Amino acid sequence: MTAQMQIIYGGQVWQPDRFLRNVALFVEAGQITEIRAGVSLSSLPANNLIDASNEIIIPGLIDVQVNGALGWSFQASHRTHFQEILDFHAAAGTTTLLPTLITAERELLSESLQILAGFLHKAEGINLPGIHLEGPFLAPERSGAHPPEALHLPDLALAQQFEAAANGRLKIITLAPELAGADAIIAYFAQKGVVVSAGHSAATYADMQDAIAAGLTMVTHLGNQSDWPHRAPHPLGFMGSEPGIVGALMAEPALIGSIIMDGYHVHPALLLPLLRLKGPDKILLVSDASTVVGCAPGKYESGGLQALIHAEGFAVNMRGTGGLAGSVLTLLQVVQRAVKLAHIPLQHAVHMASLGPAKLLGIAESKGQIRVGNDADLLILNQDLSLRRVINSNSTPAAPSTNR
Repeated sequence: MTAQMQIIYGGQVWQPDRFLRNVALFVEAGQITEIRAGVSLSSLPANNLIDASNEIIIPGLIDVQVNGALGWSFQASHRTHFQEILDFHAAAGTTTLLPTLITAERELLSESLQILAGFLHKAEGINLPGIHLEGPFLAPERSGAHPPEALHLPDLALAQQFEAAANGRLKIITLAPELAGADAIIAYFAQKGVVVSAGHSAATYADMQDAIAAGLTMVTHLGNQSDWPHRAPHPLGFMGSEPGIVGALMAEPALIGSIIMDGYHVHPALLLPLLRLKGPDKILLVSDASTVVGCAPGKYESGGLQALIHAEGFAVNMRGTGGLAGSVLTLLQVVQRAVKLAHIPLQHAVHMASLGPAKLLGIAESKGQIRVGNDADLLILNQDLSLRRVINSNSTPAAPSTNR
C-alpha cells in the first residue's frame, strides 16, 4: 500500500441497487481505486485506515439549487463570502452544488453571473459544475420570494447576455414556459446542453407539452409556485381537469422534477407515490437552501431575499405573499427528512440526492456513486443518519494512522 493510499472500511456501503456489507474502499489521490466487499476489518492494514464498521457510507451529496448560507448569497456584493457559503455546505455533506442566483435587476444579475463564473474555478473543498439561474423570466403571479419588480418577460437577447456574463457556465435555467417568448429561450439553451426547467409558473399541460417539444426537461421545486392537478375552465364551457405542472411531470415520462422535502414545502405523504411513479432518477431532492440557512430565527434581508426564520425550522417571505422563502436546511437534512417524514427507503433517498442529480448534470462518471474510478466524495453516517465525517476528493486532509 502506498503512503498516499487510504482505506475506508464501512459496515454498509451504498450502491444504486443495494447496500454492500463489510466493504473496504481503497482511495488514492482522491479517487476510488478498489472496492472489496465481504472482508473483515482485521484483514486490513492499520495504517491510514478509517474504521466505519458500525456506520453507513454514502456518496457525497449533489445539490442543484443552493442560494447561499449564513446570511450571504451568490450575488456580486457578497463575493468575499462565497467560500464561506461553500465551506458551510461542504461541512454538512454537500460535496457538489450549483450556486443559484435568483431574480434581480438585469445589471446586478449580469454582474453577479460574471463574478460568480469567475469564482467557480477558484473554489476550494467542493465541486461546482456550473450555475443555476432561477429567473428573471418568471410568472409575476408566481414570483414567490423573487422580487416582482425585477421580473422580465422572456427575451432571448437578454438571456444571451446572461449567458455571456456567465462565460458559458450556466447549467440550469428556471423559467415560466407559458410566457410569450419562452420557447425561443428553451430551444436555444437546450441545444447548448443547458437544463431548462419550469418553475414559478402557471403553465397548463398544453403549455408544458409545447415546452417539452422545445427542449424543456425539468420542473424546479415541483408544487411550489407551480400547480398541482386542479379544476379549471374548459374551452367548451365547463369546469374541466387541468394537470398543471405537477400533473405534466407525472404524465410525461422524460420530465425530471426536484422537490424540497423539508416537511413544509410539500406534504411528506406525496413524495413516496411520486417516487414510485417516476423513480429515483427522475425525482431529485434539493435543499433550495436560502441565504439564511445556518442563521438563528429572526428577520433577514439579504441577496434579494426578505425572510423571517421561525424557530420551527422554516422561513417565510416577508414581501406580503405569506409563502415560504426557500428552506433553512442542508441537503443531508432533506435526505434525513425524506426518510423520517416521507418514509422513503434510505436506498432511494440517497439516490435522489447523489446519483440522480449527477446524471442530470452529466457528471455521473466521476460523481454521485461509489465505484472504482469515481471521485472519493463520501459521507460516513451514523445509524441515525447524522453525519459523522465528510471525505471530499476536492480537499486533501491528512489521514490518521487509525480513525474511529
